[in-house]
Amino acid sequence: MPKKKSFWYSITHQTNLDKESYLKIVKRISIFVGIGFGASILVFFLIAWFGGFSNVLSYISEVKLDIYALAFVAVVASLLLRFIKWNYYMKVLKLKVPLKKSMAVYLSMYSMSITPGNIGRVVAAYTLNRLTKIKFAKIIPIVTMDIFTDFLGFGILALLAALYFHEYVIYILALDILLLLPFLFLLNSWMYRKIKKVMGRNKFIKNFTPYGEEYFLSQNKLNSPKTYLISVFVTLPAAFFNSLTLYFSLLALGIVAPLSGTVFIYSSSTIFGMATAIPGSIGVTDGSIVALLGGILKLSPSISSAVTILGRTADLWFSVILGIVFFFITLRYWTESVQKKGGKK
Repeated sequence: MPKKKSFWYSITHQTNLDKESYLKIVKRISIFVGIGFGASILVFFLIAWFGGFSNVLSYISEVKLDIYALAFVAVVASLLLRFIKWNYYMKVLKLKVPLKKSMAVYLSMYSMSITPGNIGRVVAAYTLNRLTKIKFAKIIPIVTMDIFTDFLGFGILALLAALYFHEYVIYILALDILLLLPFLFLLNSWMYRKIKKVMGRNKFIKNFTPYGEEYFLSQNKLNSPKTYLISVFVTLPAAFFNSLTLYFSLLALGIVAPLSGTVFIYSSSTIFGMATAIPGSIGVTDGSIVALLGGILKLSPSISSAVTILGRTADLWFSVILGIVFFFITLRYWTESVQKKGGKK
């Protein structure tokens, strides 16, 4: 019997897919989404238990919906800002995709935001490969850069907030450096070649090697000061908008908190969650927000728990649900591609 192909093999080797093969990979990746959803519900349950169920539910039931809606507006604004850099990466690599389709593919990535290390976002590269007929390995750097510059936005924002408060600077800087290290392999061809020379027999390296040259050919085109400058210029305010979900969640409960404090709490909790590589940072970011709301803003456990549930629902789960909607929209591109190739039916 033929040996069953590993999950990693299916991600890295099946680059020219038909719709059926694509859906098989998506199905395997989406298992993490289901697990993440269950884990998030459990975390929300534990947070509510920590704050006292009756008190937490009471606060949530009294939320001012018109103000809370601004948290969702902030998420949309953040996504639109991030799309600017995505569209720029597309132009640098000369991927010609209509703007509406490009945005749909971009937003579809967020359906996979609760996969380990955001690896599920490779589905966007598969769809772009289908639309452009450009090799998969040459498209993947767009996804890598998008994930990395998202981290940069939150990392810089948290560091600026820490410097403003003159507290936790060393801890935030250490987290930023820790998060930077894994990306060095994916962003720097020099590092890749050194690791390949030393660890050529490693299973991960062996899987990556057949496409390494093509991958870094595209990645090196994105590794310019101009690209990183534009990325930071766009991602920093985008991260700020994400942090506003916490501010508006507090405001929706009638709590006027200092903006600088809420930005620090949300951005530092986010990078702390990123450092763990847990899908969606579920549990880690949530717990950090609860702890920092109590420690910095001196809020009660009940209010801290209610605000965390509201904030994470707006920031994480709204973007995931939006991503799922656009993922189903992008499925038609696979059918359209087949029909155009074979003529009208």
